Amino acid sequence: MNCFSLPVLFLFSVFSFVVACGQTEQTEIEKRKKVIQTPPDNVYPPSDIVITTHSAWASTHYPERIAEFKENRLEKNDIIFLGNSITEQGGDWGKRVNNSKVKNRGISGDTTDGLLARLGELVYVKPIKIFILIGINDFFANLTAQQVYENTLLIVSTIHNESPDTKIYVQTILPTATASLKEKIQETNSLLQSSESTEPFMLILLHDEFKTQEGLMNWEYSTDGTHLNEKGYRVWVQKVNNLIAL
Repeated sequence: MNCFSLPVLFLFSVFSFVVACGQTEQTEIEKRKKVIQTPPDNVYPPSDIVITTHSAWASTHYPERIAEFKENRLEKNDIIFLGNSITEQGGDWGKRVNNSKVKNRGISGDTTDGLLARLGELVYVKPIKIFILIGINDFFANLTAQQVYENTLLIVSTIHNESPDTKIYVQTILPTATASLKEKIQETNSLLQSSESTEPFMLILLHDEFKTQEGLMNWEYSTDGTHLNEKGYRVWVQKVNNLIAL
């Protein structure tokens, strides 16, 4: 046997052990990082929370959806679509925009109050970007345009204060086929537009993509006068796709 065989073999064994230990340690560090980044239970609303602006159906669906979020928690640097049924029914937004970091945080029936109550998960993970579409259900709960506007600004300021590096996009409330809501929608959108230069958000004029000359929802893009069909979602994606990529 070559006289160097045993020492070389020994050194090789030691080197292999050190490399293996290093890889194991690195794996453990990555695991710990992931645990640290995963939102804890206490940042989610309790299952018995009561949102006074929710309908009877929404008050049941809201905690069910929160439970789904806890099963599929957000991660650091995600991109969030945040809103009500119009967002939730978009399904897998990651597939829609071809970006696995894009996550759906829509809850059917949700209002600005309900959204405010569930911002803990979002500000914990510090998303890269958040796209907000909220407000239409508030009108069904008889809130005024001013109240919806002020709540929307509170949502924006809460996110900005807790996660200042997150880019916040507020999308104007979509039109509906319900003529009695037209004035409130337009007033809220106008108030948001007047604040864009002084508040920490960028406004996306999504409403204009879906309105008729009369200011109501264009049925070409809707299933029921409020919610979107697939053609409507394609219009939405086209409107925001370049902002996601920035």
